Amino acid sequence: MTTGRARGSASDDVEHLAWMCGAWVEDREDRRCEEIWSSPDAGTLMGMFRWTSGDEVSFFEFMVVRAVDDRVEMHVKHFHPTLVSWEDREGFQEFFLAERHAAKAVFAARTPDRSSGASIIYRLDDPDRLTVSVIEAEGRTKVEFRFRRLGCGD
Repeated sequence: MTTGRARGSASDDVEHLAWMCGAWVEDREDRRCEEIWSSPDAGTLMGMFRWTSGDEVSFFEFMVVRAVDDRVEMHVKHFHPTLVSWEDREGFQEFFLAERHAAKAVFAARTPDRSSGASIIYRLDDPDRLTVSVIEAEGRTKVEFRFRRLGCGD
């Protein structure tokens, strides 16, 4: 197991998450979810997410993975379909890179009292399959996305 702090700098850890890059989609009868990640640049990855049900957008997310001092953080901000933020103006959900493997990253929730066991797990199952699991503090899977790589026009 490689943790986010095992070797190299936090910027190196961000570079090693390049396997997350690309456009990903999950099509199900009840929803369509898309997640798009940029390539690493300047110690950051930038992502966006859209959840639709039928012809309606349920919500959007904007995500940034970035090197901060000696750690890697993920900040997530949610938006209603009208682009009104769920969080307050300066607010966001904060995670830190707790584990980094060749094709798996675990981002643990950071809370003021540090008691949260919630996490987001990214796992590249093969070059065209990405699984993202949102885990609640109690260890239960809240939601899991099984994305396939999206080609232009899909």
